[in-house]
This record gives sequence, C-alpha cells and structure tokens, in this order.
Amino acid sequence: MQKITTPTLLLDEGICKANIRRMAEKAQHHNLRFKPHMKTHQSAQVGEWIKDAGVTAITVSSIDMAHYFAQNGWKDITIAFPCNVGRTQELNKLAQNITLTLLINKPETAHQLETHLTSTLNTYIEIDTGSARSGLASDDIRAIKELITVIQKTKFINWVGFYSHAGHSYSCRSEQEISEVQHSIVKQFNNLKKCINPDFGTFEICSGDTPCCSVANNFGPIDAISPGNFVFYDLMQTQIGSCTPTDIAVAMVCPVVDKYPKRNELIIHGGAVHFSKESMTKNGLTHYGAVAQKIDNHWKPLDTASHLVKLSQEHGVICCSDVIFKSYDIGDAITILPIHSCLTANLMSQYQLTDKNGTQVNMM
Repeated sequence: MQKITTPTLLLDEGICKANIRRMAEKAQHHNLRFKPHMKTHQSAQVGEWIKDAGVTAITVSSIDMAHYFAQNGWKDITIAFPCNVGRTQELNKLAQNITLTLLINKPETAHQLETHLTSTLNTYIEIDTGSARSGLASDDIRAIKELITVIQKTKFINWVGFYSHAGHSYSCRSEQEISEVQHSIVKQFNNLKKCINPDFGTFEICSGDTPCCSVANNFGPIDAISPGNFVFYDLMQTQIGSCTPTDIAVAMVCPVVDKYPKRNELIIHGGAVHFSKESMTKNGLTHYGAVAQKIDNHWKPLDTASHLVKLSQEHGVICCSDVIFKSYDIGDAITILPIHSCLTANLMSQYQLTDKNGTQVNMM
C-alpha cells in the first residue's frame, strides 16, 4: 500500500464481510427476512458482498440512494424515510422497474401520493416504538386503522405492514439495556398485531436498529430486520454494547502535520469535514475518535489516553499519552477509529481497502 498523505478512510474487507455474514446467519436462524440498510456504506461494491450473503431485498434512506442501488441491480428496495410527495415522478420511474416500498405515516400523504402515481408500489406504516422521531405510536390503534383503511382504498398503493427503527437503543450502554429496549419493541408489536390482525389479515413487521439486531435473540412477531451500521460498526456501537472494537471495519488514517510537546498534542490533517462532529463521552472525556493500530488483523485503541479531542474544518487535535506522542513524527500517518462510521463514510465518499494494492472503493 502506498504511503497515505491525505485523510483516508480504510476499509477492512475481511472484517466487513464477517459482520455481514454474522448478521445474515442470525436472520436465517431466527427465520427473519434480512433487508439491510445501505445508508452506512452507500457502496455498490459493499452491496455485492451483501448480495453474496444471499440478500435479495435492501433498505435505503433516500430516493437518490434507491436510484443508485436500483442501477446496480437491486430489485426490492424500501425507502425507510417518510415519503416525500414532492418527488412522486421519480417514485413512479423507480416503481416501474423494481419492487418499491415507502413509509406513509399520514392519510394526507397517501391522498397526495395517489393523485400523482401511475405505478403500483408498496408501503409500510412507520411505528414509533420509543425514539420519538417519526411514525405513529404503537398504541394509537384508531389512527393506525384509519390510515390502513385510507391506503387500502387507493389504486396504486399496497399496504404491506409496519416498519420501526428503534433509535432510542443508541442511548443504551450495555447488552442488558439493549435487551430491555428489544423486549419493549416485541411487546408493542405483539399488542399491535393482536389489535390489527382481526380486521386486516396478515402483514409484515420490519424492525431495524443495529444494537437490537446485534444483541437480541427474541424477535417475537417481527418478520424482517433492516440494520445498517453493523457492516462497519464504530466506537459508538462499542459504547452502546453492540460489538467489540475487533468488529470495527473502518478506520481513518490522517497525516501528522505538527507537534506540541508541552501539550502532548499532535495536529493532523483531518477535521470536521472528514470525521463529522459526532462525539462520545466516556469517563468524563468527550472526543471524536480514538488512536488505534492494526493488531492481529483487527484495529484496537492503543491506550485509554490518546484521543481526537478537537476539530475545526480541516484541523484535528489529538491529545496523547507520552508513549503515543513520542511514537509519531511530522509526516507520519496516524490511525483513528471514528465515532460514527455512517457520518464519516458519507463525508469521505470513498474507501481504500487494506489489501496490498490499496484498492479504491467508490460510493454513490
């Protein structure tokens, strides 16, 4: 691999494929449809690794992302974001060529969409299981039934079930806390299914956050899962309890451009435009990444004292232990595990594989 002289996001193909294989096997073991979310990697190449694991249906977060993966051979795509009725013309084009599933959360969305649709598509109703972001509350049975009825009266929209992303699992800090969130989700969907089944027959329930999908073993009435971050994982997921550092498949490598011995700080070319400003706090320290090294084919934080502690647009400031500070000179490249791989990958727009050739992998 050539010397790295600019901020570069490395991707370990072996770790990534192992993460994909493990989640695919878990879905199969629990008789769940596996519809992974592609928003983390946004890459046709990583998509091929997912396809190699037997996956035939995927989830995305935007119409543009749906177009990208449709152009790369995917035929069953869910856009897991409240439907944007202003882009119905694009949805019509997509629905002509693939099985397209949307999220519709309000009757007025269904009415507006139906007015302009010329192609048949599917929809989930999004259920808010506790994240307080978007979707209907699981116990708002009246509103849910009303919305199903409205959708079923349309010509071009097929209601196929419910979708949920338990974003509140990201506030967990242990496997036990993740399991408690999953227990709540299962309980909510069990109650919802009892209330809906007599009137509306069978339907699919899809749930998709990485912490619950990684840790849980009880999926109850859930039929499908759509986690996304699991392909790469990151430091945030280690703090949550979803994985260990050895599961992290991406790392930033940045050149050291300055040193300050009195502060034990290294200055790197690597700022907010590369990492994002997503931070985490542990043991009273807020930081944007941890200094790491490849050990036994996995990235591991080098110690508990060396972190990326400050970011401006292009600058990064790493506060180091004495040992780490003395280990790096100006011109060296230093490896940092990102806090949130989804945001870092989106900003970097491409990966460099850790193979001997440093192969480039493009994103959408």
